[in-house]
Amino acid sequence: MLNYTKLRNIEHKEKASAFLTSVGSDFYKDAIKHIKQLEERLEEEKRKNPASKKVALIADEIRNTKRIWESIFERREKKIVLAALATVRGGKGIPENLTREEKVFYDSLVNLMKEYRKKIFESNDKDFVIVKIMDDLPPFMGEDMKKYALKKEDVISLPPEIASVLIERKVAREVKADF
Repeated sequence: MLNYTKLRNIEHKEKASAFLTSVGSDFYKDAIKHIKQLEERLEEEKRKNPASKKVALIADEIRNTKRIWESIFERREKKIVLAALATVRGGKGIPENLTREEKVFYDSLVNLMKEYRKKIFESNDKDFVIVKIMDDLPPFMGEDMKKYALKKEDVISLPPEIASVLIERKVAREVKADF
């Protein structure tokens, strides 16, 4: 069971280590449960005697517990982002001591960064594609927020995203230019 002292110890370990410390796979669920229990105790004490010192003490404990929990979360979050970046750049694999939620976050970051790097480094440097329009098309708004009114036999340079859609729908064909 998580309590204030255990949270403080975890915070100190996270501060002292460059790597994720072991907090258990259900850390976030346990922390939320602990905070809810404190809030229930607070409400119970308020019902008994709203002016008691216990009310103020429990309210302080809730505030401090949330602050520590957020501090732990932010430190771990930073370590996970850096680990994902290191992985994408060719470093070692999955960091140790991830919670279930953190594993999902880490995997999502790695995938997102890989897609981003692929888009940047593996682009074919085409800013446009020259196509010949095979049929009259109704006017449309492209992803580039420009309005297009294309007619059969038009030869036009288009952003790759728009050109690929038109080619896929067989209403345009790519024209190879020698320049």
